[in-house]
Amino acid sequence: MNFDKLFAGTDELHVGKRIGKGGEGEVYALTNLPGYAVKAYLPTVVASREAKIRAMVDANLHSSINTVAFPTKVVADRKGSFVGFLMRLVAEHKEIHELQTPSSRLRHFPSADYRFLVRTAINVARVFGQVHAAGCVIGDINQRSILVSQQATVALIDTDSFQVIQKGKQYLCVVGVPEYTPPELQGRSLKSVVRTPDHDAFGLAVAIFQILCMDRHPFSGRFKGAGDMGIEQAIKEFRFAYSMRDTKMLPPPSTVQMSDLSPKVRQLFELAFSPQGVGSRPTPSQWISALEELEQSLRPCTNNKAHHYSRVAPECPWCRMEQAFGVPMFISQDANAHHVPKGSISEGVGFSFNVVAIEAILNSLTVPGQIRVAIPAPKMTYKASVAAVDAASKKSSDGMLRKFGAVGMGVLAVFLFASGIPPIVPLIAGGIGLYLALRSDSTESLYLQKFNGTAEKLRARVQHLQSNSPAETVQATRAAILEKIDEYKALVSDFKNIETDYNASRRQQQLDAHLSAHGIRGARIPKLTSGDVASLASYGFTTAYDASRRDVQDAHGIGPVKSANIMAWVNQVERKFLFRTDYTAADRAALQTKRDNIISRQQGCADKLSKLVDQLKQQHKQLNDWIAGKDVQLQQFVEELAQAEADLRHFKIAIPALQPVPPYQPTQPSTPRPTSYSSTAGTARTSFGGRHHSSRTGSSIPSCPVCGSGMRLRTARRGKRAGRQFWGCSRYPTCQGTRNI
Repeated sequence: MNFDKLFAGTDELHVGKRIGKGGEGEVYALTNLPGYAVKAYLPTVVASREAKIRAMVDANLHSSINTVAFPTKVVADRKGSFVGFLMRLVAEHKEIHELQTPSSRLRHFPSADYRFLVRTAINVARVFGQVHAAGCVIGDINQRSILVSQQATVALIDTDSFQVIQKGKQYLCVVGVPEYTPPELQGRSLKSVVRTPDHDAFGLAVAIFQILCMDRHPFSGRFKGAGDMGIEQAIKEFRFAYSMRDTKMLPPPSTVQMSDLSPKVRQLFELAFSPQGVGSRPTPSQWISALEELEQSLRPCTNNKAHHYSRVAPECPWCRMEQAFGVPMFISQDANAHHVPKGSISEGVGFSFNVVAIEAILNSLTVPGQIRVAIPAPKMTYKASVAAVDAASKKSSDGMLRKFGAVGMGVLAVFLFASGIPPIVPLIAGGIGLYLALRSDSTESLYLQKFNGTAEKLRARVQHLQSNSPAETVQATRAAILEKIDEYKALVSDFKNIETDYNASRRQQQLDAHLSAHGIRGARIPKLTSGDVASLASYGFTTAYDASRRDVQDAHGIGPVKSANIMAWVNQVERKFLFRTDYTAADRAALQTKRDNIISRQQGCADKLSKLVDQLKQQHKQLNDWIAGKDVQLQQFVEELAQAEADLRHFKIAIPALQPVPPYQPTQPSTPRPTSYSSTAGTARTSFGGRHHSSRTGSSIPSCPVCGSGMRLRTARRGKRAGRQFWGCSRYPTCQGTRNI
C-alpha cells in the first residue's frame, strides 16, 4: 500500500517496513513509535470495518489485557478518512504451530520440553479467560492468531475479528476456520451468528489438544465406515478420533494416546468434543486447573532426560513416537544442567560413568547354575502311631476269627452234604467259608497310600520351592543391567563418532535441514485445503522433509492428485538447496545438540544402572537368605513322611523309594541381540553411518550391505512383512539398504 500521511488522533505516524499481510489488510511497524504497529485495511473492506474498530477503541479494551493486541487508536489519513488502527506490537513471539510441531519446535524453541508445552497450554487457556472476562468472544480461533514467546507467555492478535458489544450494539465475528469451529456451527454462514464463550470453548479445546499432542487434530483419523470423512464432517458428527466413545474413528498410528494424559485432562477432552458438552464445554478456568494438575504430574524419562511425561502414563510417549517416526520430539540443549549421577562430562566419551565397577559387581554376585532344595532330616525318631498299632492288633484278631469261621463253615458244608440236604445249602456254606479264608485286610494298603500321598506332597513342595526361588528375579535384573551396559557403550561409540559421521553426510544433513525449514502450512500447494493441512499434521507431515520420507497418502484425505502436488512442491524446495562446505554456526550448534542429546541419554542409562545395581544387591541378599533358610511346610511334610515310614515298618511293609526331584535351572541371560542403541535410536538426522560394537560377542550393530553405514532396527509398515522388524540403513532415505534379523 502507498501511504501519504497517517495519523492516530493528532499524532502523525511514520510507517516503516511491512511486518505482516492478511486477507483484509497489512501490518506495518512504526519508526517513530517503537512497540506499536498499524494495521491498514484493504480498500475493499475498509468501510465495513470502521464502526467496529471505533467501538473497540471507545470500549478501551486495550487497557484491560496487555497480552491481547486490541486496537488502541483509530488511524486515519490526512483527509480524516478511516484507514485502520494502532495496536501494540507483539514482539519476540512466534505463531503457536511453530511450538507444537516437533520439526519447527527444534528450530524455533530448541530448549522447550513438554513442561514448556503444558505451561503454554495453561497460558492459552488463561488469555482466553481474560478475553471472555472483558466481554468479548474470539470467534475466529486459528494457529496464526495465537502467539507464544520463549518464556511460554501467550498473546493474541487479529483482535479486530473478535465479537464485541459496545453500548448495546453487537459487532459480530463473521469469519472462522473450520478446524476450530464447533459442530453446531459447521456449514453455517457466520455473518449473522451471535457467538458465545461456549463456541470459543470448542476451539480452545482443539488448540490445547494440538499443543499437548504434537500438532495432531482431535478429529483427524481413519473412518471405520464407508466413504470419506473429512475433518469438518467429523467435527459436525462429533467423531472425536481419540474418544472412549465408539465414534467409528481410529486415531493416526503412533501418536499421543489419551492414557498418556492425566485423567482430568482426558475427561475435559471427552466433554469438549461430545454431544453432551454442547452448551457446557470446559471453561478456561477448568482447563487451567486440569493442566496445572498435569504439569505437577510430569516426570523425566529414564531413557532420555529431555523427555517429560505424566506419572499416570504407562510409558514414555515421546520415546514411542521417536521410534515410530524417526523425528526427535525434544532435545536437551544444556549438558551442564543435567543431573550428574556419580559421573562427569568428558570430551572423549560424553557422560563418563564407571561401567567397569558395575561389571565387577555382576561378576561378584553370582547365581548358582542349578537350584536344588535339599530334603531335611526329620527332627526325631518316629515309632508306629497309636492308630497303626491298634489297626495292626485289630488286623491280627480279625484274622484269627476269619480262620475259625472259614474252618467252621467248611465243616458245616461237609456235614450238610453228608446229611443229604439239597446241594445248594452246603454249597452256600462252602462259599462263605471260602470267602472268609481268602478275604484280605485293606489296612496295609491304606497306610501305603498314605505314605505315597505324603511323599508326593513333599516332592511337589520341593519343585515349587526350586522353581520359585529368587534366582529368576536376580537373573532378570542381571539381564536388564547387561542390556543397559550395551546401550551405554553404544552411546559412547556414537559420541566418539559424532563429528566423523556428521562430516561424512553433511550434505544430506543440510538438505534435510533445508527441507525441514519449509513447512507445509503456509506453502502454496494447489488443491490443498486447511483441512488437508490439519490431516497431514495429524499423521506427522508438517514439512517438506516429512513428505520426502514417507508416502503422504498415508494421511486421511490425501489422494494421488494432492500427493503429486505436494511432491512437486517438495522437489521445488529441494532445487533451491545450496550446499555449504564450511562449518557454520548452525553446523556447530547441530553438533553440540547431538552431543547434548547423547549425554542426556547416557545419563538416563547411568541413572537406570544405579537403580538396577541397588536392586540386584537386594535381590541377591534375598537369594542367599532363601538358600540358607528353612521352609516350615517342607519340614512338616518330612515329619509326616517319617511317621508314615514308621507305620509301614510296624506292618512289615517294604518302604517304597522316594523319587528324587531334579534340580531347577534358572534362566541364564542370553547373549544380547544386536541392539539399536545409537544416538539416533528413533531420532532422524542424528546418525551418520556410525558402527557400534559392544564388549560382548553378538551385540554389534550390522553394517549396511549397500553403503557400509550402521543400521537401525525398523518395523515394516506395509507388505507381506508388515509388523515385523528388520535392519534398515541409518542413512535412509539416501540409502535404502536392509538386512533381515
